[in-house]
Amino acid sequence: MKWKRIQVDPSAMMEKYHVGPLTGSILASSGLEHETIQEILNQDSTITVSHADCIVRACQRIMTARNRKEKVFVGGDYDADGICSTAIMKRTLDRLGIDNGYYIPDRFREGYGLNQSTVRLAHQKGYSLIITVDNGVKAHEALLCARQLGMDVIVTDHHQIDAEIEADIVVHPDYMEAEYAFLSGAGVAYQIALNLLGQVDDTLTALCAVALIGDVMPLYRQTRNIVRKGIGLISRGIPYSLSKLLYKPGPCSETDIAFSIVPKLNSIARMEDRTNVNTLIPFLLSENHQLIDTYVTSLNQVNDRRKQLSAQMSEKAEAMLKEDESFAVLHDPSFAEGICGLVAGRIAGSYHKPVLVLSENGELLKGSGRSVEGFDLFSFLSGFDKKEAFGGHKAAVGISIRKEHLPDLCDFVKENMKNIDLSQMEMETAAIVIDPSLITFDSILDLSCLSPYPKDLLQPYFMLENPDVTETVKAGKTVRYMVNTGKVMLEAVAFPSRNLPVVPHPRMLAGTLSINRFRGNVKLQMNLEDVL
Repeated sequence: MKWKRIQVDPSAMMEKYHVGPLTGSILASSGLEHETIQEILNQDSTITVSHADCIVRACQRIMTARNRKEKVFVGGDYDADGICSTAIMKRTLDRLGIDNGYYIPDRFREGYGLNQSTVRLAHQKGYSLIITVDNGVKAHEALLCARQLGMDVIVTDHHQIDAEIEADIVVHPDYMEAEYAFLSGAGVAYQIALNLLGQVDDTLTALCAVALIGDVMPLYRQTRNIVRKGIGLISRGIPYSLSKLLYKPGPCSETDIAFSIVPKLNSIARMEDRTNVNTLIPFLLSENHQLIDTYVTSLNQVNDRRKQLSAQMSEKAEAMLKEDESFAVLHDPSFAEGICGLVAGRIAGSYHKPVLVLSENGELLKGSGRSVEGFDLFSFLSGFDKKEAFGGHKAAVGISIRKEHLPDLCDFVKENMKNIDLSQMEMETAAIVIDPSLITFDSILDLSCLSPYPKDLLQPYFMLENPDVTETVKAGKTVRYMVNTGKVMLEAVAFPSRNLPVVPHPRMLAGTLSINRFRGNVKLQMNLEDVL
């Protein structure tokens, strides 16, 4: 990694905001405005209700459906945000006594969002009102189909609107008050629930928090309050279904949720040949602990299988890499479509090159690409004119091509990468150089006042230069450097996944700081990102 050394004096921030030296160092290096820092440090988690016209109209239409005893259909999506959105809307309609059903499409057979066949099937089954959650603004053909069939549609979504939406009502953060600008799909559904029910149960708040974290929404305004409150609920075991998905039950952070709960929810759709994502909704809303325990066992098995497949695919994909290529296009008949993005991301991060991983689906090759800092993958591949399907953004894309066009794609990539020097694009990672004496239990605990951690705040990487390493301990592939801070001992841990070299007498250690509580032992720990 390339490191940008940052040296700051935290004293002014410590005095102004009454924070510890580590927190003060992060704030001093952030460049954030006073109002933004105040919002981050404000511990208020009051959740307010939007009264935007789109919300009011949607709620009126739903209540009309209740009074008319209409059947309401909820069209969801297969990622964590879409799953949680579906559960929130389902619970809300149940609470209102509205006859309802839901469906989340198969990621591979049906793709993203509401489609015409689902609309027609819903119409045949007597549904007269469709509510989309976390999708809909791009479902133009499906919405026109619903209109032709005489069905009303409420689109609730947060994705970018780039064309007129053929729906009766559209509920979107763009049409809501500024306080709700950073809501995900579940956040929009949650606001409808708040308006209709007056007071929602804690399960809906926790579901919304997981979705906001899963979609990596900016953690400000109401989004910040919902996430903070949701983290508190899940830490207390509420609801039981979500808390059981944590790797370690009890107090948790947004990071714990992002790396334990969210991947398990997403794994169901990635492994659709073995599971059905629609089974997640009754699980998330269940209060039957025995049923939940049984489902969690199965879900963990699916997730473990997903990780196993990911590791196998990554190993095979890495063996296919060529040292002289700056952009890797990797294809193998054994590759699983749902894992392509994970593998591409892992390889792109490890080898600092754009990667496209393709699986076979009949006569098509379908897969995902991941980029590196400074390289616009979406714009680059937009120039290839033999795509069957394509979408994404600068850092990640999904693509489909016909098998016979793979050589054309490889030639396109090779030719257009000739004049691109990725080595000049590698971004520096900022780390704050600190005196080891600042590392104490109190100063690390104080970092929690920044939680939930906004993505535009400088990542809390700290650097120790010429540390006093008294001992280097190897346990398998894990290496622990025992650092004397002058007050207490700090364990700087190099985990196998980081592939860091073993340096007997390091002159630099960089990583994040935490408190490790294990079997009654409490230690100060640095999780190493780099060692020199």
